[in-house]
Amino acid sequence: MGEDYHIHSINFSDWMNTIDEIVQYAHKIWMKRVAITDHSQATLEAGTRNYRVNLKRWKNMHNDLDIIFGVEWDLLDEEWNCCFEIWTKHSIEEDFCILSCHDGVYQWDLKNITQAYINAIEKYHDKIKFIWHICSKKTSQYLNIPKIAEVLNKYNIPIEINCSYLKLDRTDTSKLDQLLKLLKSGVYVCTDAHCLHDLQLKELGFQYLKDRGYI
Repeated sequence: MGEDYHIHSINFSDWMNTIDEIVQYAHKIWMKRVAITDHSQATLEAGTRNYRVNLKRWKNMHNDLDIIFGVEWDLLDEEWNCCFEIWTKHSIEEDFCILSCHDGVYQWDLKNITQAYINAIEKYHDKIKFIWHICSKKTSQYLNIPKIAEVLNKYNIPIEINCSYLKLDRTDTSKLDQLLKLLKSGVYVCTDAHCLHDLQLKELGFQYLKDRGYI
C-alpha cells in the first residue's frame, strides 16, 4: 500500500491531476514512494486516450469543492475562427469556455485584433463565459477599448483580472483601467494558475480592484 510505480500526470501525459496534486494526495493516503511514469510521445500521438474519457473517470476524492471542466479557447484569426479543442482534438466547447488570445497562436496581423475579438464574440457569445487576459501587453497595443467594451456589454460578457499577469507585469494596466471604466458586464478575478503556488496570487487581483475603488 505504501508504493505505486505506475502513475500518470496531466503535466506530461493523460491523467487528470498535476504532479503537485499527486504528491499531496499520495502523502495524504500514507504512500511512501511513487513513480510518475507518463506515456511516451508515440502513445500520445496515437490518440488512444482522450480528455472526455478521463473526465468520466475523475471524481473529487478530497472535499466538497465544486469542479467545472472547460477549455481556454484560442483566437486564431481576424475572422471568427477559434480553437476549441484540447489534446486529441476532442471539443468541449459546450462546457465552461473562456476566450483568449496568445501572440504565438493568433495567426494574423495584430493590427486587426479588435475586429478579431468582435467577430468571435458576435459568433460565439452564447458559449463564452468571459474573456481571459484581454489586456496582455503582447496583444493589447492595437486594441480599440471602446469597441471591445461595446461588444462585451452588448452580450453581457465579463472579463478576467489575471493575477498571474499582474504578478509577472504582463498586463497593460492603462488599457485595463480604460476597459474597466467602460465595462458594465463585470469581472472575474482569476489566478491563471499553472502550479499550486500560483493559487496564492488571488489577492493581487482583488487588491488591484480595491486600489481603483471598485471594491
